[in-house]
Amino acid sequence: MLKDLAKVILTAKAAVDVIKEKLESKACDLVIQVNNFRDKVQNKPLDETIQSKLKEKAKEELFQLINEITHRAQINELQIKGFIKDKLTELTNNSLLDSMELNDIRAEIATLRAEVADLKAQMSLQKR
Repeated sequence: MLKDLAKVILTAKAAVDVIKEKLESKACDLVIQVNNFRDKVQNKPLDETIQSKLKEKAKEELFQLINEITHRAQINELQIKGFIKDKLTELTNNSLLDSMELNDIRAEIATLRAEVADLKAQMSLQKR
């Protein structure tokens, strides 16, 4: 379920990014095309060939938009997976280092205990 939610979020982010880029890059062209289309529509009635061309063009644009969104979502997913993998590796390495440090400290404590026991034994022998 979490994986599905992440995919939805990444796809939505990709959709927003792609649509934003499309709007920014093609805003002027779109306004000009809309104005030209409006002028054509107002001046003459649409025949079926123009309507079918418009529908086909709309389908092509939608298909291209969906492909770009899907591609961007995949890129976002790979980036997130890479980030998570890097962080997990970093945490694993840090915990491994911490574990090694703890083992070193434990070994040092054991050595010190042995030395203290040795010293106690020597002191008790000297007192006799």
